[in-house]
Amino acid sequence: MPYLAFSEAVRRLEEAGEIVTVEEEISAEVEAPLVIRELASSTGKAVLLRRVKDKGCSLISSVYYRKQPQLLGLGSLEDIRQRYLFWLSIFDNPLLEQADKFSVMASIARLSEHFPRVVSISPGEYEVVRGYDLDVMKFPALKHSSEEDVPYVVNPVVLLKPSRSKNFTAVSLPVGILDERTLFLVVHPRSQASHVLSEAASSRDKVIVAVLTGAPPALQLAASMEWMSSLNFLLLSGLLAGSHVPVAKLVDEIPLPIGAEAVLIGEIEPGDSRPGGRILLEDNYLAQEAPQPIVSLRKVILRKNFTFYTSVVDREASDVAELSNWRDFLLLAYVRRFYPFVRDLRVLPDDAYRTIVVSVDRPSSKELLKLGMFLLSLGVSPRLDTVVFVDKDVDVKSPSEVLRAILRNVDPDKDVISLSFQPGERYTETESYKAIVDATSSSSKAAVEVGGEAFSRLKELVKRLMLRRSSGS
Repeated sequence: MPYLAFSEAVRRLEEAGEIVTVEEEISAEVEAPLVIRELASSTGKAVLLRRVKDKGCSLISSVYYRKQPQLLGLGSLEDIRQRYLFWLSIFDNPLLEQADKFSVMASIARLSEHFPRVVSISPGEYEVVRGYDLDVMKFPALKHSSEEDVPYVVNPVVLLKPSRSKNFTAVSLPVGILDERTLFLVVHPRSQASHVLSEAASSRDKVIVAVLTGAPPALQLAASMEWMSSLNFLLLSGLLAGSHVPVAKLVDEIPLPIGAEAVLIGEIEPGDSRPGGRILLEDNYLAQEAPQPIVSLRKVILRKNFTFYTSVVDREASDVAELSNWRDFLLLAYVRRFYPFVRDLRVLPDDAYRTIVVSVDRPSSKELLKLGMFLLSLGVSPRLDTVVFVDKDVDVKSPSEVLRAILRNVDPDKDVISLSFQPGERYTETESYKAIVDATSSSSKAAVEVGGEAFSRLKELVKRLMLRRSSGS
């Protein structure tokens, strides 16, 4: 598959009649998210707002929502899965017979086709803005609630590189806009980004940051796969796309992937943070976040005639929710390599991605416990703290069916396991417990004493699922 820049993916949507355009002036505060959600839900199309009040560019959203990945240049989900499994298979057998080594060498040669390649950029393709001309308040970042402190860019790809390190980390997380030249990152305490920033701060090392809005689809999907953080991000993106990722010459020591609409480049000084602000989550609760690192911007790189991109926040009608479906499809393929009794899984947007529901086919209680601990250790979602197991015939994507399984099969005194953190475990200072809930109908469940924290977490989950069911799901 050819590697598509974001603008090329949008052009494909336009040619397919998959964009609805709004010409009226719309406010980015509260009004725009409502308009985007309504139009995306009713049409299934991307939404382009030509005129955003007091902003200097157009806004596009719902680029992924209810779209097939082949329309965006990635091939079908099955094509992506096969490419992903091909990469995993290379490392299946570390001890090989001589004849097998030639096969592996051929696989590695094939893999090399997806290595990133440095390319040159035509002078007129991009504009670099810096100094007094720099004003990111002109970008139509969104406020989803009047109670949010600042507007947020949702679903950017964020590259983080400690200045004394040779490697960078890619994640997707919300970015708040404080003023003309200042951003902050909404970093959850148990996220991969938090780990990178904490290590840099402990060594008094500044972190170089590049925020990509309107990133190419392959990069956007790769950034959501945090359990693959050991693999080079650009290589993973190339594997998912079935092509190499073109990269510009090093910009501030970060290899800059080509094809984003806007790249905001700055740095985080050690210890430079602000008190956590309020941000709306997918469960419709306003979260009071932990202190957030401040990014002092140095420059912005804009594609000529760029369109600003951000997702809205919604448990269903959003790009984040759609991409999480694609991510979970690949996560299922990964998990089934180790636990073949898994039938399906879903990280629930209804619970702001705190819970993963897994349908299984008759495993033992010991196997469920091992699988639950494995899933909690992967880092699939920064907020993930609960695993719920259900029978193979339960639709993990249906909150009603999951709720029914919990109410029917869970005895809080036996079927909820609270896992405390061990000394030296990552993020111990920010975590209190994790929970594994056995909502299967198995008669051989382990009788494990439930902790009070896990029982509270189960009650919270049931409450939110009931709210989801009452809203029409």
